Amino acid sequence: MNRSMKMCVGAVVVLVFLLSNVSAEPPFKIIATVPPFVRPGDEKVTIQLAVKLESGEYDDVKVELLLPWVFTPSEEGSDTFTLGDMSTSDIQKPPLKIALFQVDVSPDAVYGDYTIQVYIRTKTGSFMDSFKLHVVGETLIEITEVSASEDPIEPGSDFQLTISVKNIGSNSIKWMKVILNPSPTSPDMSGLTEQSGQLTQLTSTTGTTGASAGAPSSVIIPISSDLERVFKDVATGKSVQASYMLSVEPSAESRNHAMTVTLVYQDETGMVHTESRTIGIKIKGTPNLELQGIEVDPAVPYNGEEAIISITLENNGTAEARSVKVSMTSSLGGYTSFIGAMKRNENNAAVFEILIPEVEQRFPENIINNLLNRTETHEYELTLQIFYEDPEGTQKGFAESWELTTRTQYEKTTLYILGGAVLLIIVAVWRIQSRRHLKVLEEE
Repeated sequence: MNRSMKMCVGAVVVLVFLLSNVSAEPPFKIIATVPPFVRPGDEKVTIQLAVKLESGEYDDVKVELLLPWVFTPSEEGSDTFTLGDMSTSDIQKPPLKIALFQVDVSPDAVYGDYTIQVYIRTKTGSFMDSFKLHVVGETLIEITEVSASEDPIEPGSDFQLTISVKNIGSNSIKWMKVILNPSPTSPDMSGLTEQSGQLTQLTSTTGTTGASAGAPSSVIIPISSDLERVFKDVATGKSVQASYMLSVEPSAESRNHAMTVTLVYQDETGMVHTESRTIGIKIKGTPNLELQGIEVDPAVPYNGEEAIISITLENNGTAEARSVKVSMTSSLGGYTSFIGAMKRNENNAAVFEILIPEVEQRFPENIINNLLNRTETHEYELTLQIFYEDPEGTQKGFAESWELTTRTQYEKTTLYILGGAVLLIIVAVWRIQSRRHLKVLEEE
């Protein structure tokens, strides 16, 4: 058996011997005065024991602390204090005396209540008592989740925002205020990274003074004016949920919007902490293009001439439409017009310049139409395809059909030829009639 083992066995034997001599009903009463709490790493923590003799007389009274592993004497031998003689009948031996001790707290001490045994030794016997010393840990609060009732959150909509806050430290929280400020100093948080759906939490900062909720922004407005939630008795490991009803302005842009959460709380040591955290919600609108109208210049073009077709679109959605283009296909050919980006409530037009082909006219129908100044019409069915992307790059689009009416222009040359022919016939008839008339006169 090695030396350390022998020492352990000896200590156990001595402890058993001492405990065997402890009286079942000690005549001493211990009143311990200790700090309300100590922290890991504290040094020279003062412990005051008021030792009162209830009855009898004892000589050479000594008080010793049997310390748990988290405590050690600040100085060698400082865990034992000599009180001397004590008596309830001899005024020269006071029955009440004070014992003072100083201990150090291990840096590895964990949160909890620790029992310290008090061993009182006298010449005629030994007695035991105890008291507790509370060790506190680190006070830590974390925002564990940010969620919204709507996914995605669209401009012009109402939603409920829920913020989960958890006590991840080793100290209990007496009270906590969760204050939401929808108007941060840096409203544009387009650089946020999305963690869970449309919600994001940024890094936190701590402060030493209180913060107010501030005025609401013009983008996110609280439906309820109270943006402060109060919770009491938040134990270690417990979470609380603070919920707020908010409204998004219809003019809100599709991007990440930052809000500030201020946490004000008091831990069990009485210390008040103030921390400011930044969270982000993602507002995602949806573009919606609609066909507003189609105009042709001229309204009814002639065959064989050029016509300008304007197709007007309007974005009635809640987000910008990107990469907008319009394709038009028909028997006249295929055409594409690129518009680009269209913001909300914006109108824009795709313009096409096309050549209406000539239409072969049948004889003698063309002559009759020209003589009667009658226009022949033709119908061309056009297929319009509108393509665009939302802010996320998702392609969208729709198709429409429309008929283009054209007309055949009568030829004035034919009229001129026919008019000239009629005039020649009239002249020829007149001359013939004139000759006949002259011949009749000569015969008379």
